[in-house]
Amino acid sequence: MPPSSNPILFHYPPSIYSHRVLWYLWLRGIEYYECIQPPVMPRPDLASIGVGYRKIPILAIGKDVYCDSRLIISKLEEQYPNSSLRTSTLAEEGMRRLFENFSVDGGVFANTVKLMPYWTDSGLLQNKVFLDDRQNLSGGRRMTKEAMEAGRPDGLQHIRQVFDLFERTFLADGREWVLGTKEPTVADIDAVWPFEWMIVDRYMKECLPEETINDKIYPKVYAWVRRFMEKVEEKKKSCPTPITLDGETMASQMMSASSPFDDIGFVNDDPLAFKSGDEVHVFPSDYGQVGVSRGAIIGLSTNEVVIQNDKGLYLHFPRWNFSIKKVPSLSTSTPSQKQIPKMRLIYHPASPYTRKVFMLAHELDLAKYITLQKVVVCPVPFPGWSDNNADVSVYNPMTKIPCLVPEDIPDGVFDSKAICEYLENLASTTRTKDTKYWQLRTLHACADGMMDAAVLIAYEIRIRKERGLLFEEWLEGQRQKIIRGLDRLESAAKSGVLPEPGNAPASADEVAVAVATAMTSQMGYLGIEWKEGRPNLQEWMKKWEVRPSFEKTPPTKDWGVSVDVKSVSKI
Repeated sequence: MPPSSNPILFHYPPSIYSHRVLWYLWLRGIEYYECIQPPVMPRPDLASIGVGYRKIPILAIGKDVYCDSRLIISKLEEQYPNSSLRTSTLAEEGMRRLFENFSVDGGVFANTVKLMPYWTDSGLLQNKVFLDDRQNLSGGRRMTKEAMEAGRPDGLQHIRQVFDLFERTFLADGREWVLGTKEPTVADIDAVWPFEWMIVDRYMKECLPEETINDKIYPKVYAWVRRFMEKVEEKKKSCPTPITLDGETMASQMMSASSPFDDIGFVNDDPLAFKSGDEVHVFPSDYGQVGVSRGAIIGLSTNEVVIQNDKGLYLHFPRWNFSIKKVPSLSTSTPSQKQIPKMRLIYHPASPYTRKVFMLAHELDLAKYITLQKVVVCPVPFPGWSDNNADVSVYNPMTKIPCLVPEDIPDGVFDSKAICEYLENLASTTRTKDTKYWQLRTLHACADGMMDAAVLIAYEIRIRKERGLLFEEWLEGQRQKIIRGLDRLESAAKSGVLPEPGNAPASADEVAVAVATAMTSQMGYLGIEWKEGRPNLQEWMKKWEVRPSFEKTPPTKDWGVSVDVKSVSKI
């Protein structure tokens, strides 16, 4: 029996992968709801139900959420019986899957992208927001006019091979459908969509050179595409118009769904050796790796993985070109208390660098091993600012804070990044050094640069100004660094590079971003209103401002019982 409730399709009209699913629904006459998504990040509707996967389309049936158009179509075939599109033999099914993989992973899609008309005024490549989003999706590669122009000849020669292949083999005998059937099958959907994209799609107008690829040179391919789309349009007319759900209605409907979970079982001999209940991250391994979904793994087969997220929904992903990484568990990986040394943190609450370090200690549950020693330091002798320079220089010859002095490293560890690395090592945290890792490390560097600029402004205003040495251009130069840094953080929050704060310990990189952002409003003399024009960063910070690590480290008062610096020369 088909599901008791209509599926919900998350898509946006120009999405070519969404077209594949829409064609299937129309050809089958399956009623569905739709939840229209923006073509770029963020997508608040999906974030509200705990879906980190950032590609489109996504299909929900009850509390089961299916990601990737290939998995979606295969699940619709399973759950809606008596399919008129189903292949009739195992050989046909094998051929269908080859078409499916050839068009998506075999270079057809990638080379078609190279043909996107970069020269038209109305094309997607004229949309800066779209380009920014896709740059993030592809790991930093930007679709510039120069890059598109350079890649177009190579894309064309590959696409001509694809046209030749279908014209001179699969369609050469005059068949109407790619498997020689009387009506279209799923194999036609899997094979035809790149051709439809190039020949019909309005966003790809003029992408093919008329002199070498046209309906005279490839009459069978063009006729097949026209025939398929006529069939789709005919079937679409008989389908009821889908109801469009807003985000709130969609979430309410999904959370209250009572349909049974799509249980795929659990293989116990998988090469990756996962166990049911393992907390994992799932994300694409080809591109779009920034779209990470987290949950407990509850289903595993050769071709599919299912996780249950913190909203109670079941997220299904194909195994092909998807990575599954176990989330390090602090409770199981942290050494015993006897292995963690007692530590002293030489700090001042107004220092953003020390706040970063102590916030991370709270995140990693290591703050309980640390005692605090409050000091004041300054690069030059200045009453009230440099009182403890000599004491701090025992541990850091640069006379900077923070300094962390573990009992087994009596000379101390200094520089906030080094201290963060030390603390993460104590907590035995491990991180995969993938694209996301380096993006976050770069944001950490950005945050530290903002802190550097803020400290330089403080010295300029508080010390040099008093001595008649104020350098206004220098001040403005530092302010602009902070503003540019905030803009970079806004972009990262919008694109999803900055992960949503969750229940797990945050990384030092995320902590650094939170501290640097908060710093700009706490240091009023900077004259920067960081919230203006940065709605995504503002939403991200709202979640940070209620975290215990943030609340326990205010910059305006001491964080705990401090030790008199004069009483300790070596710790």
